[in-house]
Amino acid sequence: MPVFRHTVAALAVCGALFIAGRAAAYDAPHVVHHAKPGDFDYYVLVLGWSPTYCLREDDRDDPQCETTRSHDFVLHGLWPQYDEGWPIDCYASQRPWVPSQVIGAMRDLMPNKALIIHEYTTHGTCAGLSPEKYYADARALYDRVNVPAGFDDPKAQRVLSPETIEAEFLASNDWLMPDMIAVTCRRGNLFDVRVCFSRDLRPQACGANEQQNRLCPLGRITVPVP
Repeated sequence: MPVFRHTVAALAVCGALFIAGRAAAYDAPHVVHHAKPGDFDYYVLVLGWSPTYCLREDDRDDPQCETTRSHDFVLHGLWPQYDEGWPIDCYASQRPWVPSQVIGAMRDLMPNKALIIHEYTTHGTCAGLSPEKYYADARALYDRVNVPAGFDDPKAQRVLSPETIEAEFLASNDWLMPDMIAVTCRRGNLFDVRVCFSRDLRPQACGANEQQNRLCPLGRITVPVP
């Protein structure tokens, strides 16, 4: 009988863990491939901190990492999002074409040609917009965000909390609210800053995808110098 009771107890524990695991998986933001173009809830503007990207040895030959040009925040992308999860690759068969004139026009904000093509193919198609319109909207939002002075070609490396980084952006953008911004880190370094906008390009609160404790749970992160 004691063995039977232990077995039942063990099965009950396993069942509880299984249910909890399913719940956690359900609650986690997820990606949806080949969704319907234009079917999304809001945008997230992703400002990538170029010095962190260029720390990787395999990216040293990237135009973004040329030592003759100093890049701080570049436009990484404009991503359509669901309230939970996000769509990617919203095309049926042939990969979309990004005209060379669009690529050339975006090189000041996105130095990497491959990134420009990738971002439209992966994310821009889900906005349901042409490459011209998608990148015009992305530029308009990029230009709207004032980068705090401390990130504008800094001369000294800083160590800050994600909350401090967010506070500096809030102080530099009076239209920005705390629930509209999040910070991502990689290997203890600032990776990107994300700002959320509505489908009609108005500032709005972010969804579950931009939960700060998921994107960067560290108390302090390094901001590498360009």
